[in-house]
Amino acid sequence: MKKTLIAIGIGFLVQGYALAAHATVLDFETLANNDDLIHDLGASYIEKGYRLENLGHFPFSTYGSQNPFFSGSTALINDNDAGITRLSLVSQGEFALRSIDMVTLYPGLTPDGADITFTALRTDHTIISRVIHIDDRLPGSGAQTFTFGSDFEHLAAVSWSNMASYHQFDNINVTAVPEPESYAMLLAGLGLLGALARRRPRAGLV
Repeated sequence: MKKTLIAIGIGFLVQGYALAAHATVLDFETLANNDDLIHDLGASYIEKGYRLENLGHFPFSTYGSQNPFFSGSTALINDNDAGITRLSLVSQGEFALRSIDMVTLYPGLTPDGADITFTALRTDHTIISRVIHIDDRLPGSGAQTFTFGSDFEHLAAVSWSNMASYHQFDNINVTAVPEPESYAMLLAGLGLLGALARRRPRAGLV
């Protein structure tokens, strides 16, 4: 019976920790293709519990690794004039945007780079925005990483749009806010194991 209770307590701890540990990187590596083509993906893409929506006319796409404009890592493309990409949790929960990798759509051919506007809707209904600039790079030389501070926490959704030229994006680092049941499972597991520890007989006592 005691072993069963210990197993249950450990199970609560494991499940609670898994639900609470929500740091995630969307890297699109499941879309990797070793060719020189452009692959259309449709207007909506889901990875690791997050949904990316393309609000433009043309769908999301990726470059195969042999394409001359491949960034060095599989990235998603919104190839629309002033195209808007929106990111949110499938569960409609709260999350934070920590960082994102970006590179121009045609590395080596866009000397002015690209300006991208990020607009975030926070759960308190306030809206914040930030403009970043992507420098042009040679094909295959990799992307630039842009980090976001505490103002991009407690988000319901975040979107970004092209102001000039187009871009590829990759390695979106996001953190979901744990739901209350995650903490409940952790506390239940700790409480059960603590109670069992207190009931353990002391050495040398009958």
